[in-house]
Amino acid sequence: MALAALGLLAGCTPPDLDLVAAYNGDDGKPWIMLAPCGKDDIESVSVSGWPTDDPTGPQEETGPQEDSGWDSRRFEPGIGGGSLPLFEPPASWDADLRGAQKLLPGYTYSVSFFARDGGSVYYGNSYFTAEDLAGLKPGEVWSGGRARTRKEFREYVKDEC
Repeated sequence: MALAALGLLAGCTPPDLDLVAAYNGDDGKPWIMLAPCGKDDIESVSVSGWPTDDPTGPQEETGPQEDSGWDSRRFEPGIGGGSLPLFEPPASWDADLRGAQKLLPGYTYSVSFFARDGGSVYYGNSYFTAEDLAGLKPGEVWSGGRARTRKEFREYVKDEC
């Protein structure tokens, strides 16, 4: 319901929702949690990293190209949510990798997905740095610009949707 109202207010631009969390996995690697609304399908995923001190970020015409990351193909049919290592997209996703596939200090990372809710579309996203993840306590995730418990993140996703 909230998502539909947000879509009407947004006009033609799909809304951006904080539906991605980043965290430190038990294996010591950075992981991401993709949380689409309800049983909505994710159709593509993108990870980008660029130097934090560059205010333009990864804009193709006005700023630098991303130094690291990957983009997935369109999923047909879409996939549901879940967790995966930040720099290890499943082989079945046929991702295009670029640059360093590791978390770098002094970089900002963006993780986003494109999802469809029937006729509506929206983006789930999150921004974080290696320093943000280094500051997390066990059991915490980074989402919406701050640390949260996993339970708080799940409640936050319900509110966003």
